[in-house]
Amino acid sequence: MMRYAITGTLLLALLLVLATLWMADREWRDYEHGNDEVPQLETLAGDRASAGPLPLQEIIQRLRLPEDTRILEIEQEHSGHSMHYDIELVTAGGRIYKLSVDPYTAKIIETEEAYETAAGGR
Repeated sequence: MMRYAITGTLLLALLLVLATLWMADREWRDYEHGNDEVPQLETLAGDRASAGPLPLQEIIQRLRLPEDTRILEIEQEHSGHSMHYDIELVTAGGRIYKLSVDPYTAKIIETEEAYETAAGGR
């Protein structure tokens, strides 16, 4: 009788391990392929929100940055149920800014001067 209890316990443990591995693999595949389900709230873009975010290239064109501005980094940020892009850029004068941009309308939500490079001056 004890033998069957041990065998049953081991089988149950094996099934739990397999189920855990299957769920972890599924989560990893969703993460790798960007299948995170982030609810999209209605934005100022109206119907544009249901069509998804604008391509990054279009957002950058709509920002109409000064000619000698270089983009250093773009990060997609999520807060609650909303998303925005943080775009870090450097101007010709050496000042570095961080822009928070709505991905559906390309409107600047917030501008922050990060710091000044050694080449820049005031």
